[in-house]
Amino acid sequence: MYYHDDFGKIFETELDFHEYLAEIDGRARWLRTPAKQLRVLTVAEAPDAMKETEGMPDILADTKKHTGLLLQCPHGVFPIGKTAVGTLKDRARIKGSALAEVKTAVLADILNKCLKVAKGNALLRISEGKVRGVLSGDEADYAIISMPELFMIASAYISAGQEASFCHGYADHYLAQITWQMSSNDLTKTYGELMEEHGKKPFGDIQVFIRVVSSDVGASGANIFYSMMDGNHTIILGEALRIKHQYKRGLEEFTCNMESLFQYYKQKLKDIGRLCDIQIRYPANTLSELMKKQSFGKKLIAETVERFKAAFGEEPCSAYEVYCGLCESLFFAKKHDSSTASLMKLEEKIARCIAARWHDYDIPGELS
Repeated sequence: MYYHDDFGKIFETELDFHEYLAEIDGRARWLRTPAKQLRVLTVAEAPDAMKETEGMPDILADTKKHTGLLLQCPHGVFPIGKTAVGTLKDRARIKGSALAEVKTAVLADILNKCLKVAKGNALLRISEGKVRGVLSGDEADYAIISMPELFMIASAYISAGQEASFCHGYADHYLAQITWQMSSNDLTKTYGELMEEHGKKPFGDIQVFIRVVSSDVGASGANIFYSMMDGNHTIILGEALRIKHQYKRGLEEFTCNMESLFQYYKQKLKDIGRLCDIQIRYPANTLSELMKKQSFGKKLIAETVERFKAAFGEEPCSAYEVYCGLCESLFFAKKHDSSTASLMKLEEKIARCIAARWHDYDIPGELS
């Protein structure tokens, strides 16, 4: 059993990835219960019968190292994995960075006081010996989408087109993702024509990738990302094509998204092309100010701007070059061992910058 909260696994074959998802899903279960019937305990309060359950001492030891909390509901008492803490706070309707700094017993007491007045049902995801998500029990807010089925649909669509080769898969308790490199030259050709239309040339050889990401603990919807390597530059081709875990139409909509994938990103390429028409006088300043506005973090901003200066210099250029520089922030985030979930959020943040008002950040002079 993969009970450790810090578990993460890379898959070298597509079959291993699908077998893992099926194995995990086969042991997991969903429980629905009124949110006000939930009670939070500390690991020290674990019932004796629970401690004597086979395999539970190791799971409790790992829980003590991370959340230190248990969740009691009408179905039993379960250790709380760290992926469940955020959604548990959502059910209790509490937020704030200070909650991460209080002692475990104090946090349990705060959660219990708030859960007493919680509304509606909670949907618990029990997986690998722990609660991994405490989601809304209302299908208008969260609906179960089978992870094995979703990724099998993605693989079937890719395989049927014979346009891609498997790169790698990854899974942890937050999410799962699978990446293919596209062998079809349709998007590559479209990108090359777009660059030529705007008087530019690709930086080097072009590689196109599709990545499908999803989660059954509320960390992600069913998202499809297209990205491109132009020489040594990673270019994020707009926001993900996404399906939220809502209502009961998730798999059907996901299938439609896979079918319309190329046309969707062909349109997104046009948005990238429009950046070529936006002239920037002070590109390093523009990049720095845009990243500050989007709350990228001081260290990441400094590293990304320095890399941009080394690659492109400080002469006037288009917003396209600045956007390429912005995409390089992913390189530094990976270098600093950011989690897969954090990298996905960073990628989405970068993609949103395509629609920024670029001239608002084109400021002369030394910036603080």
